Amino acid sequence: MNTQEFKNKLESLLALGDNFSALVFFATRSADGIVLKKANMKAEVLTGIAEGYQDSLRSELERFAHDDQMAVLNLSDRDERTNVIYRYDIPDAEPSYFDVMKEPISEPAVEYTEQKLFNFTDDSFSDIDYFVILLGSEDNHIVVYRDNFNVNLMKQARGRFYLNRSGTQIDKLDSDILRMDSQIDCMLIDDDFYIVNLKNLDTSREFATIIQRRANDAVDQIAELPFVDNVDGLREHLEDLPFARRLMRAMDNSPVTLLPAIDVLNFVRGHQILSQRLRINGDKFDLTSKRAQSAFVSLLNDDFLYSKLTQKDYETTSKGEMRD
Repeated sequence: MNTQEFKNKLESLLALGDNFSALVFFATRSADGIVLKKANMKAEVLTGIAEGYQDSLRSELERFAHDDQMAVLNLSDRDERTNVIYRYDIPDAEPSYFDVMKEPISEPAVEYTEQKLFNFTDDSFSDIDYFVILLGSEDNHIVVYRDNFNVNLMKQARGRFYLNRSGTQIDKLDSDILRMDSQIDCMLIDDDFYIVNLKNLDTSREFATIIQRRANDAVDQIAELPFVDNVDGLREHLEDLPFARRLMRAMDNSPVTLLPAIDVLNFVRGHQILSQRLRINGDKFDLTSKRAQSAFVSLLNDDFLYSKLTQKDYETTSKGEMRD
């Protein structure tokens, strides 16, 4: 799904008007792992949640309307831009919540009764790991993932009072309070997942594990390159998640690895700035320092460009190939 198709999908959901509805599910922790349970909410509560998510979808569309650089891109092409929504395209490695998000629209349909219905006899708000929300209509819908944070739960405790209005007086609430909002971390459209909240990419432990594992595989590939000798420093540097992400992306799409080794070495030797960052011993790059490792990843990503107009060298992580 490209940028325009993504926008069209959001517009079609908003066009549902009063037929736009919401169903809320709690992903609860149990001894057997995560279990998705339907939240037994009153109709007026669900209506309010649906309206909140309609506002969120409008806000996403407004981001595109106010920023002509806003785009939907593949996660494997991630750079430093923040005005993007990423389609998850990392093969053979997905966060565990992706499968859970598929459950409300699975075939055959899951019956959310008895043990699949959240109830306060067996469950509590403190069991909730994250929220899954089915939005739209039967024929036109998306599934949204929203993380749950500790601050969302206000637990009752001795010496702590949660107050609310009761007529003209003030009364005390006797049960825990769960807070939800209508923000979107990730959405499932058809069979594709889209990361909307980019902070989730940097704070999620699951994403970090996936990125570092794939970056480690990328280092194995780098070790086979004819102009590389020792990759121990690169592997140690993978503890730095932003670096691991850059390296993974560079190796996923690097045009440099396909070039003859002599061309790559001569390019660095002849580059006024890069030759100072990335030293060459014999016919191999010296990757012992973090500065050299960072420059090497930029080299793999072909970030060093020359402007024929200004006759200046540039380093850029965001670029698009020109087409007729």
